[in-house]
Amino acid sequence: MTEKSRILAINPFQNMKPGSPKKKLFAFVCFIIPLLFSFKANGQKVEPIKSDQGKVVTMHSDILKEDRRILIYTPKDSANSEKKYPVIYVLDADNHFAQMVEYSKYLSRQDVSVIPPLIVVGITNTDRNRDLTPSHSNIDYSGKSDTTANSPYKHSGGNELFLQFIQKELMPYVNSNYNTQPYRIFAGHSFGALTTINCLFNYPDMFDAYIAVSPSFWWDQKFLLKLADKRLKAGSTLSKTLFFSDGNEDSSSPGSPFHTNVLKFDSLLKKRNIKGLDFEYIPYPNESHMTVPIKSYYDGLRFIYQQWQLPPVSDEKINPEIIMRHYKGLSQKFGYPILPDEAYFNDLAQWLLKSPATLSNGIKLLEMNTINYPSSSRAFAALGAAYAMKGEKQKAMASYKKANELNPKSNEIKLRLLELQK
Repeated sequence: MTEKSRILAINPFQNMKPGSPKKKLFAFVCFIIPLLFSFKANGQKVEPIKSDQGKVVTMHSDILKEDRRILIYTPKDSANSEKKYPVIYVLDADNHFAQMVEYSKYLSRQDVSVIPPLIVVGITNTDRNRDLTPSHSNIDYSGKSDTTANSPYKHSGGNELFLQFIQKELMPYVNSNYNTQPYRIFAGHSFGALTTINCLFNYPDMFDAYIAVSPSFWWDQKFLLKLADKRLKAGSTLSKTLFFSDGNEDSSSPGSPFHTNVLKFDSLLKKRNIKGLDFEYIPYPNESHMTVPIKSYYDGLRFIYQQWQLPPVSDEKINPEIIMRHYKGLSQKFGYPILPDEAYFNDLAQWLLKSPATLSNGIKLLEMNTINYPSSSRAFAALGAAYAMKGEKQKAMASYKKANELNPKSNEIKLRLLELQK
């Protein structure tokens, strides 16, 4: 079997154009099967974290006066170890960290590329009812008060200290130990969603985007809805992104106001016309309280990064000007410099080089890569090969010489240069 046949046997879509429907279908199958097997039944202990899903960090919190177990996943880029990434902080990490890692890995893959790679930070629980509630209350979901010694909510109302822990201890740790971009997302479900929205109101600058899945607005006689009404003044400015959702929570409790409360929040946001607030609400009537995160976290990421993907451009019209204009817009939106991904546009350029009609366009994309990544020997070597393909020998030699300077240990680059110098 030839090397090409071996590669195609492993991935029959290897030679397909980046982003083609068949290639995306293949990628989806490769993604969803391991994800399905990663879900665990409620109540089971979390298995040791897999090596490709990050690592566990135990840090002591002086604010909370306890040790906290943090799960951290970082993307890998073998060509650029110093590359920086946005960070998503996920609550209830025991349930949702693995899911968010897989979403991040899949959606940022080179053949999908609808979001950037993300550092995923998962915060596990010690006392969930304490940390994820914004006020002290002994009133449960059904409206009954429980003041007994065994009340599950006797320590509630610790959200303030919990947010201080994230802001003053966890974030500095993550920023000092990992290559982070100054763009942060906060994601939570149920009480976790209550926490994300409470953070948006009280500490809006902690995060740039928020995902709130089935927020428990029932808490403490609609404490957070009342706070929203108080804080969100008509015509005020809040330049943030918010995605929120709910499932069919009312179906299991006839007469429950769960869905009605979420609708009230959505209506409030629309009526107040908050400047700069980009928000979307999606109900999932076919999902329960425990299944709705599966769809919501996916749709939340897609909403936050809805403009990330380069709009469709034909092979004949694609050029660096269109690409750089798009990424300039992304840089302005997300607040940090964002360059076109080197590997993605190298792959696209290789596709364009296969046709004489688009050969020049492919070369222009490779030239763009050398400008954006001037220390990448891979970018200059790819450009040298393209020039040689077009018959521009002097340009090819110049590119390979630059690639050799950047990576003098590469025998392949030396061989290509020697062949051109004959």
